[in-house]
Amino acid sequence: MKIAVENHSGDMQAWELAALIEAAGKDFVGATMDSGNAARTLEDPLVNLEILGPHVLTTNIRDSAVWEVPPGAQVQWVTMGKGNVDWKVYLDRFEALCPGVPVVLEIISQYGWVLPYFDDGFWKPYPKVRAREFARFVAFAKRGKAAPRFQTPQGNDPKQYEKQFQKDELERSLQYCREVLRLGTKA
Repeated sequence: MKIAVENHSGDMQAWELAALIEAAGKDFVGATMDSGNAARTLEDPLVNLEILGPHVLTTNIRDSAVWEVPPGAQVQWVTMGKGNVDWKVYLDRFEALCPGVPVVLEIISQYGWVLPYFDDGFWKPYPKVRAREFARFVAFAKRGKAAPRFQTPQGNDPKQYEKQFQKDELERSLQYCREVLRLGTKA
């Protein structure tokens, strides 16, 4: 039995989780790698993969749109294929670093956050962010485009609308993964 610790939203960057795994012992502990949480933690998901790849036991894969805003960057989890993650590059590297590890989708696309990294107060929970990796995140945000924010249209029941929205997002993500990325298909 192994414990798979997730790179959770804002808790630790990939290098910190990798260090924790190595200190605990790779025979006992590995990573649940969440590509969406990487963006929430000031990391380009590809950088996160490079660091955590050797430790991955399982995944939570989702797309993220990240773009520049005046206070820093906006992160929005989006339907697969609608963000600025280059999934073909990502999955080629994933296959090399994580052989035999399944791609498990986690479709959550109604949440977003501003990461106001131009504000000095923002950095208190991030005292050890490494400059080179942060620069990759900033470059990732520069390539991004704003994504529409989730909101219930006026006149709709919020719970019913969100339920249908989540179902539609899952279906679109599965279609993208099958048709574009060829996941779940046999060659």
